[in-house]
Amino acid sequence: MNATLHFLGTSDSKGVPRFWCACPVCHEARTGGHNRRTRPSALLRGWNGETLLLDCGPDLHAQLARLGGPFVPDAVLVSHAHNDHLLGLGDLLDYVTYAGKHLKIYAPAPVLPEIEERFRYAFRHAPPVLPLPQAGLDVCGFRVQAFEVPHGANGTSHAFRFSSPQYRWAYMTDSIGVPPALADAWLQDLDLLVLGTSFHDESHAPLTGRSVYDVREALNLPWARSARRVILSHLSHDIDVRQPVPDPRFTYATDGRSVSLSSAAAPRTGRP
Repeated sequence: MNATLHFLGTSDSKGVPRFWCACPVCHEARTGGHNRRTRPSALLRGWNGETLLLDCGPDLHAQLARLGGPFVPDAVLVSHAHNDHLLGLGDLLDYVTYAGKHLKIYAPAPVLPEIEERFRYAFRHAPPVLPLPQAGLDVCGFRVQAFEVPHGANGTSHAFRFSSPQYRWAYMTDSIGVPPALADAWLQDLDLLVLGTSFHDESHAPLTGRSVYDVREALNLPWARSARRVILSHLSHDIDVRQPVPDPRFTYATDGRSVSLSSAAAPRTGRP
């Protein structure tokens, strides 16, 4: 049995459709559903059945309910304290409080003060969120480590690298302007890269106001092109997933999509 990654939510911070928007993509999302997507979250299932929830945005309740039965992850990992990645933590904390259960929730140490500020009521006794060890955490058959990445106008975020003897992959939804040294340290020799790209082309926008790569940039990042497989997520209403990515080695994530984390899943793209 292989490990799998299940995309629960693949939108940017505003969701698709945007509730105020009548653009063609938002219209299709309302009527057809191919582009209907919720705020970013993903579920890792290990080969041994263990599960890890990656981020917990405001749509988490509905995302977990769509799984078809009672479900609680074995562990949760939060990348940063922005609403679209964090607000569903309230549902998880309610589960711990009212069901009287224990749930392992981790975040990189620099994120913990922001989480406590948002959910101060939950920190009155024992902190419900623990610092992710610097050396990483063994979960779902992988060693997962966090590394800080630039998030443009929104400060910083964290990405995660997952490593096992058979498979290496990274989950990085919120980043832009990653320095070469950081990419060399964390984003080389990947079997899979999940990368956030909110728009097709934001070259017209001031760089100082941007916070996530666009598709145009992703297609030209050497460290992205060197991964065996690249899945683009964190997609705004500028992206119509019915249209293929210009480079067939890259694909779009969609809510509900599952991918096998197997070294036999796809050929290595190689360095450009």
